[in-house]
Amino acid sequence: MAQFMISAFADEAAKDLDGQIAALKRNGLCLIEPRTILNNIVEKTDEELEEIAKRLKEAGISLSALGSPIGKYSIEEPFEAHLAVFERALAACKILGTDRMRIFSFFVPRDRVSEYREEVMRRMRILLQRAKEEGITLCHENEAKIYGQNPEEVEDLLTELPELGGVFDAANYIFDGQDPIKGFLVTFPSLVYMHVKDAKPDKTIVPVGMGDGRYDEIFTRLETMTDKTIILTVEPHLKEFTGYNSIDSRSMKHDLHFEDSNESFDYAINSLKKMLTSLGYREEENHVWKK
Repeated sequence: MAQFMISAFADEAAKDLDGQIAALKRNGLCLIEPRTILNNIVEKTDEELEEIAKRLKEAGISLSALGSPIGKYSIEEPFEAHLAVFERALAACKILGTDRMRIFSFFVPRDRVSEYREEVMRRMRILLQRAKEEGITLCHENEAKIYGQNPEEVEDLLTELPELGGVFDAANYIFDGQDPIKGFLVTFPSLVYMHVKDAKPDKTIVPVGMGDGRYDEIFTRLETMTDKTIILTVEPHLKEFTGYNSIDSRSMKHDLHFEDSNESFDYAINSLKKMLTSLGYREEENHVWKK
């Protein structure tokens, strides 16, 4: 039977490391997927990363993955210019102590997807080879407007590139008018972890369980599909925050009101905990949710 651990993008609670640690501790979490800490994680110097690693360790917090921006740029841009950023991301993984990196598969013109498929695969193979040399698993997130936007493209990537891990995000499928269950099923054979971000068909982002992401059904299916511990990284997107790409404020239009980003972050975490509890899961001392 599947078990779960909760991680989060804590930059949606606070910009600085002190605030992010406080938000995680307040919610009883011991995992983080760092994305920005004042600035993007891949822009940090070795010394800055070493200090972050030290502070997280002192707080009893580990990395579930590195939330890198790798591959979140146009396929029509020169690839070589981004390889230096990728090397910094690999170094960040090493210093921060994680062997997982979240990546994307390049923005492609949607009317020319088939034309760019081979170039997407070529670039991904180069990234995968370097990551393999460093002992890092690259984990692909489905995202709007990239090659892996829909279940068919995600399945193509994960089949063609067996060393590529999968990250499932239901909201991103909903944004594209896709069935999140189909997206989950094609990702599952390569699933490394999941993002928890729910949405409605009008592209409104909502707490888990309030949208069409069908996370409760997915968690129930996982009970008989695996015995592994699945990490659930909460990505609230319920209040504007400063990140690698600021999210569209139109997605903030929901019926909930939050005084600040800490309140919205807490609400998103608690919504996931309530869903797991309603499905019969209980959190144990080691932060693992089990039945």
